[in-house]
Amino acid sequence: MPNTHSNNHTTYMTESVNNLFGTDKSSSFTLKEHFRRYLAYWPLFLLSLIICIAMGFMYIRYATPVYRASTLILVKGDQNNGGTRNTEDLIRTALEGGSRPNNLDNEIQLLTSTGLMEKVTAKNNFNFSYYKLAKIRKIDLYKDVPFQLALLFDADSANPSPVDLTLSNINNTGGTLEYGNDQNKAAIHFFWDRSFTIQGKLFSLSHNQPVKNVTGKYMISWAPVKEAAQAFEDNLSVDVLDKKTSIIKLEIVSENLKRGQDILNAVCREFDLSYLEDKNSIAEKTTRFIDDRLAIVSNELSGVEGTLENYRGNNEIVNVTSQSALGFENESDVSKSITEIMVQQGVVKMIQDYFNSVDTKGKLVPSSLGINDPTLATLIVNYNELQLQKERLAPSAAPNSLALKDLNNQLNSLRGSILENLQNITKNLQFQESKLTQKNAQNRQFLSALPHKERVMQEIKRKQSITEGLYLYLLQKREENSISASLSNVSIYRQIDKAKGYGPVSPNQRNIQLYSIAFGLLIPIGIIRLRDMLNDKIMRKSDITSRTQIPIIGELSHIRSSKNPGIVVQSRNLIAEQFRLLRTNISFIGETGKSQVILTTSSVTSEGKSFTSLNLAAVLAAPGNKVALLEFDMRMPAIFKMIGQGNQTGLSEYLSGEITSINEIQHVVADMTNLHIYAAGKTPLNVADLLLSEKLLQFIETLKQQYQYIVIDTAPVSLVTDAFILGRYADVVIYVIRQDHTLKRQLDNINEIYKTGRFSNLCIVFNDIRSGAKYGPGYENYKAYDYNHGKNGKHGFSFHKKNGYNKKLAV
Repeated sequence: MPNTHSNNHTTYMTESVNNLFGTDKSSSFTLKEHFRRYLAYWPLFLLSLIICIAMGFMYIRYATPVYRASTLILVKGDQNNGGTRNTEDLIRTALEGGSRPNNLDNEIQLLTSTGLMEKVTAKNNFNFSYYKLAKIRKIDLYKDVPFQLALLFDADSANPSPVDLTLSNINNTGGTLEYGNDQNKAAIHFFWDRSFTIQGKLFSLSHNQPVKNVTGKYMISWAPVKEAAQAFEDNLSVDVLDKKTSIIKLEIVSENLKRGQDILNAVCREFDLSYLEDKNSIAEKTTRFIDDRLAIVSNELSGVEGTLENYRGNNEIVNVTSQSALGFENESDVSKSITEIMVQQGVVKMIQDYFNSVDTKGKLVPSSLGINDPTLATLIVNYNELQLQKERLAPSAAPNSLALKDLNNQLNSLRGSILENLQNITKNLQFQESKLTQKNAQNRQFLSALPHKERVMQEIKRKQSITEGLYLYLLQKREENSISASLSNVSIYRQIDKAKGYGPVSPNQRNIQLYSIAFGLLIPIGIIRLRDMLNDKIMRKSDITSRTQIPIIGELSHIRSSKNPGIVVQSRNLIAEQFRLLRTNISFIGETGKSQVILTTSSVTSEGKSFTSLNLAAVLAAPGNKVALLEFDMRMPAIFKMIGQGNQTGLSEYLSGEITSINEIQHVVADMTNLHIYAAGKTPLNVADLLLSEKLLQFIETLKQQYQYIVIDTAPVSLVTDAFILGRYADVVIYVIRQDHTLKRQLDNINEIYKTGRFSNLCIVFNDIRSGAKYGPGYENYKAYDYNHGKNGKHGFSFHKKNGYNKKLAV
């Protein structure tokens, strides 16, 4: 019967194998292992470093150097921060150059404006550039040349185009001048201080010093002012030096350090000059405006004063103001008296309310609060004294005592007297108020009788006062503007120091060397990483453990310089020890005390399953165990080829009935008599039908009674179904994966087999592991072992059939 196991047993065995062999999907490289892996590609790193460093050196050698120039501008303030300031403040501000600004954003925008840069470029001829032509690059000479180009006339001034001139054969009379592009280049002979026309522009070349020993070629570039100014503006940076100061820092990069310094100095001069021009223009316009307004206001003031004079004379008004002032004073006194009476009435009302209130009964009465009535004051004082006596007597006397009754009677009597007195006072105050109201009406009648002409005269005086104040204000502003204009040559901007430069800032030799080394290291790493990403084959153990939970029970190293390795376990080299470790691991799988059937398969051909089956059977037989090796890969049998023989009569003949005795297909290794190999035999027409016969079951059961281990070498699972048919009889299934041969996607098929449970105790053997750190952790030490560790580099085995065939094999 086929060998079957329960799901629980299979799960338990899988967990045991995982714990035993340390299969962990989370395993990964350490930093040291990564370093060793990349170190295996040291020739690639060396070549990359040499190329990158050489390219960096060439760039440093031939790149045009760039310099940086900088300067500082102190902003002392602006003309006016808003508000009204007196003459003293204006004088102090003008002498100090202005007041401190709130921010410097306006100044930064002005310094980076296109208009300012175009003025600087045009005034200083910065749109002319002079170069010395070398073999690879051109050197910016700026003004360090014995000649100078001048533009006399431009016919296309609305849309000018740049011009490049190449000078050669220079002497005291002139030289050769080339212009135009490479496809349309022209040459002319020029003379010093004589004009010549190129592209519609009239130029003149003059030498500012004697031309001696001038060799080589020179290049003169002329660019339109706007184009040159834009180029300088792109290289100019303006920013605040520090938030706590009002200092602006200007920086510019240029191929010639002197040119950069001159540009910054010219920008500072032009910026200061622009401010002074704006300041003088404003002062002149302000003076003209004030003078015009003074003339108009002066005429208006003369007219108002004449009107007032005529009005007084025509109406014979001497001093109506004193009369009206007396009437207003009387009215004010009466109104004050009425107010005082109303206040006293309010106080009387308050005292009355106090006596009539239930809440204040039995309490002290406040003073008369300014009411000048001695009777009322006396009554209130007596009332308060009796109230105090009552309060002192009440705690020690009985409620119905004669003393308390007497005090209450006196208090009630005084209370009535006070209320009566208050009524009398109220009537008196009302009478006084009536009299004062009548007097106030008489005063108002007196004031209303004042002539209407006085009001007209006040209007005339008011207009006179306004016009006079405006006239005085304009006189003051004219004086202030005159003072400010006299000091208009004082600017609020000052260049602290002339522009300074340093460099070259580019190319940065140190950075380029570092970048060269970095790229020299990163490029090989990228190539290696890209190679790994594009490689779809299994290269490392982590490629397996990260994709499947199937335990790996063995790792077999690569055997070099051997076409047919055959049996390799009868030695003490690395591969032999690995098979012994595999034998030990298998002993922990399956049930003990009974024979084990081990099936070996793979995904495709050439993955080493037959080699694994042969040597696994040999290592299992080494301790004295009886082992049967069944070559069930009937389509492509390879075991007998490995041991140097052709295919023998075997399993296909037995299962088909051509041979009835098992002994007839049994082949014994002479040096390992307990290892019996059963050859595949001839290839049948339908292998699957042959494997499904009942005779196979009988054959397996017979072998179990004779052998302790049965190793079955079967066909790959991805090609045919042989392995699944034979898997029913297997206690352990070994799936062989070959390094740099098995595809990673084929692990999906293995996982599917594992999840569906089509094999019992499915395990993996990682085969043909090559030495070297680049193949993964642990593989770098495999080169310490070698297959050819024998004395003469070969291992001898004897092999014969039981029917008398005997042959010496050299593997």
